[in-house]
Amino acid sequence: MKDSILNTHYPMPLAETASIFCETIVRNAVLATADQELKRAILESSLQSATQVVVDILSRYYFETAVFEARKDHPLSVEELKSLMLDAQERAYGDGLDPEFRHPFMWLNKTHYYYAKRNFYNFPYAFGQLFSLGLYAQFLEKGEAFVAQYDQFLKHSGKMNIYDVCMEIGIDPTDRAFWRQSLDQIKADVETFERALC
Repeated sequence: MKDSILNTHYPMPLAETASIFCETIVRNAVLATADQELKRAILESSLQSATQVVVDILSRYYFETAVFEARKDHPLSVEELKSLMLDAQERAYGDGLDPEFRHPFMWLNKTHYYYAKRNFYNFPYAFGQLFSLGLYAQFLEKGEAFVAQYDQFLKHSGKMNIYDVCMEIGIDPTDRAFWRQSLDQIKADVETFERALC
């Protein structure tokens, strides 16, 4: 494969991999020397972002899936859309979100729902965040040996589909263990944040 201007179209889920990966390295370097107040502020912001990307986008996925299923046989009313949105939020957040703060009109202010070519538009953000954290977990595990793999990943991400570019560097994107490593990074942040509150 030759490098060329024609190889600059990359899959959307990989669009922010480099920035999130580098942001994670810098954030963790700052956390290593930060005082408790700064740690709390950084981790609170990071965890809010992770919740938004992982949990809220999951609720949008549930909502959109339910809409496509329900509209097979009839157009949906406002009340049905509100009900589907609340159900999706309950399913994604569980008891982590007070029912009083669920947002039945969330579908109104997410414009991608109104564009036929943007179905499940938020998926790339959730994939990208978790994929980057999974790569970071690999970096922590393998150290300098991972750098060459990562460089290969960046080199090929504009030339291959997601599955192939991952397999090129020895990561199977269908392996749940890889994604659990990603979530473990967020879990570690939660634990560090809890310690910072003491």
